[in-house]
Amino acid sequence: MDISFKDSYYNFIKYENIKTIDIYNTFINWLIGEFDLCQMEEFDGLKVYCPNGLFSIKVLNKSETGINILIEIKSKTLDNGMKIETQINMVYNSLNLVFKNI
Repeated sequence: MDISFKDSYYNFIKYENIKTIDIYNTFINWLIGEFDLCQMEEFDGLKVYCPNGLFSIKVLNKSETGINILIEIKSKTLDNGMKIETQINMVYNSLNLVFKNI
């Protein structure tokens, strides 16, 4: 994860690889459930507006080996950005556990 500070926001950038489109759709669905109290857009991936920041998930490319996604977090405070990143990681790790057992 790369973290930088620009234009009064902390910017977090992370790349992940997901095996199939079904797992990607499940990941997005679980994130929507995790952040259901926040305003969100589902155009061109997912964009979620949280208090003091936002995050987006976008598909970079699809191939036979999987789907490469970009996770971007913008936060007014470093602590809040880290909390959002932790929540996203918890969902991602839970998803990995579920799909390893299938």
